[in-house]
Amino acid sequence: MARGRGERSLMPGVFESVEKTTPASGFFYLPYMTNGLSRREGLLEDDIVGTRDPGDPDLDNPVCDGDITIPIDVDATGFWLKALLGDPTTSEVTGVYTHVFESGAWTLPSMSLERQVPDVPSFEMFSGARANRLQIEMQRGGRLNGTVGVIAQGAATPAGSTAAGTPTSFGELPSRFMQREGVVKIGGSTVANVVGLSFEYNNNLDPVETITADGFIGGLDPMRAACSGTMRLRFDSETLFAAAKAGTGQTISLEWTKSASASLVLALGRVKLSVPGRPIDGPGGIEAEFQWMAGREANGDPMLTATLVNEVDAY
Repeated sequence: MARGRGERSLMPGVFESVEKTTPASGFFYLPYMTNGLSRREGLLEDDIVGTRDPGDPDLDNPVCDGDITIPIDVDATGFWLKALLGDPTTSEVTGVYTHVFESGAWTLPSMSLERQVPDVPSFEMFSGARANRLQIEMQRGGRLNGTVGVIAQGAATPAGSTAAGTPTSFGELPSRFMQREGVVKIGGSTVANVVGLSFEYNNNLDPVETITADGFIGGLDPMRAACSGTMRLRFDSETLFAAAKAGTGQTISLEWTKSASASLVLALGRVKLSVPGRPIDGPGGIEAEFQWMAGREANGDPMLTATLVNEVDAY
């Protein structure tokens, strides 16, 4: 009997035209490094009195969620940005497509995602799934990765064969953004002394815990979104400290560029910074870690605009 191995596992995904109804085709293979999306059912202890030894426990309702670690790449990242923010506005010039995703949408698309472990075999389809949050860590070196938190409304019993048809790949190999290709800009200018930055966008999905017999929850309502993180800098100027103390809104953008036809920009139009301490921990360099929170702009423009340039015509 074969045993399941992560190196053989796959995850095709597709957007649903009818929520919680899995399409028969249109799936794409989504690259990932770890996949924590799973269906779990806890145990309820027997609570009947009259004996010291309890009776059998019972299974509680299932919970279907988990974190998926993904490469931030040129093509498949657009699938997750659509799941997180909604449909993009796409334009094309000589085969190069610019996809602009904006926060603030009242409705978000739902997905079907299948966990494939062909060695067993085990094929488990999650439906009515939505992207709750995206986390990215910027640093000096390495590959650029992200973590997507997914909540599904239900999952089918694992089957011995796939229900995803014949999925399409975004490319033979993901074209991954590298950390060295990234820059942080404040007010349109590159910040020279950033040594680390964390980014999180959160839809704050609210599960609708309806009473049903099918194991599905009633829905996932997007609540007020949040975008925040930290930014660690080598202390070289009082400029940002003064802006933070004054409560001055900043424009911050996180940018990665491979070529003229392959780039990603996460633009935040109005960011407020905390006022951090500047501890001196010894003879080395002095660092300060700012917390930041983004909000919508005064003219109503979105809190977050994500612009992905690639050669994919649609998501």
